[in-house]
Amino acid sequence: MNKLYLNIVNEVAQTILNLKKKQRNIFCLISGPQGSGKTTFTLYVKKFLKKKKLKVLVLSIDNFYMSKEKRAKLSKNVSELFNTRGVPGTHDLKLLKEVLNNFKSKKKKIINLPLFSKAHDDILKSKYIKLNFPYDVFILEGWCIGYPGLLFNELNKPINKIEKKFDAKLKWRRYVNIMSKKYNTYIYKKSNLSIFLKIPSFKEVFIWRRKQERQLPKKLRMNDKQLKNFIYFYQRITISLLKNYKKLFDGYISVDKRHNFTKFRLTK
Repeated sequence: MNKLYLNIVNEVAQTILNLKKKQRNIFCLISGPQGSGKTTFTLYVKKFLKKKKLKVLVLSIDNFYMSKEKRAKLSKNVSELFNTRGVPGTHDLKLLKEVLNNFKSKKKKIINLPLFSKAHDDILKSKYIKLNFPYDVFILEGWCIGYPGLLFNELNKPINKIEKKFDAKLKWRRYVNIMSKKYNTYIYKKSNLSIFLKIPSFKEVFIWRRKQERQLPKKLRMNDKQLKNFIYFYQRITISLLKNYKKLFDGYISVDKRHNFTKFRLTK
C-alpha cells in the first residue's frame, strides 16, 4: 500500500461522488482478472465513501454463485464443465437482478443473500449476508464484470486444452456466451460507472491467483495443476476483456507486473 495506490482510491471515489451530485444513487462496476486486487481496492473505495457519510453496498459476482447441486443439474443438462464455478451461467442471475432493482428503487427492504463459501465450493446452509436497503452506492466487483459476450463465430476455435478436450461441440462456450449477453443486458448496462483493472497479460493470473490460494487452509487449497486447470475456465473471457477494455469500460486502472497500481484514466 503506497501513496500512489491511495491517490487512485481517492480519484475513483471522487469520480463516484461527482456522479452522486447528479443522481440519487450510483451503481458502479469494478472488473479485473483473478488476483488483480479488485476486492481490496473496492473495500478502500468503500471506506473513503463512508467517510463522506454515504451508505455503500459492496458485493462480488462471486456472492451470487449457484449451489453445487444446481451446477450439477446444469452440468447434466448442458455440459459437464458447469460443475466448475466461475463463468457466466453459474450465478443466480435472478437474485442479482432482484438486488439491483431494490437498489435502484431506493425503497426500504431487507434481503438475506445466501452465503457462498469458495473453500467449500457451495452455499452454506442457514448462513446469509444481510442487505439492508436503501444504499447510496452499490459497487459490484468481479472477474467477468462488464463482459458482453462474443459473436458466435468467435467461439469456434478452442483457446486451451479444456475447451478442446471437453467442449468439442461448443455447448459450454455457447451457453456461457448466451448468459454473458444476459448479464450485460440486465446488469452491466445499468451501471453509472465501470472501471477495469488492466494487468500486463494473462500470465500474471496464475502467479497472483496462486498467492490467494496459499492463504486457504492446506486441506482446502488447490495444488498447482488443479489451479492451472481451474484458470483455463477463465481464460477466454479474461483475454477478451484485456483486449477490449477501452471500448467496454468508462475507465481503467493500470496494474504493473509487481502488482502496483500505477494510474487511473477515464475513457469516456
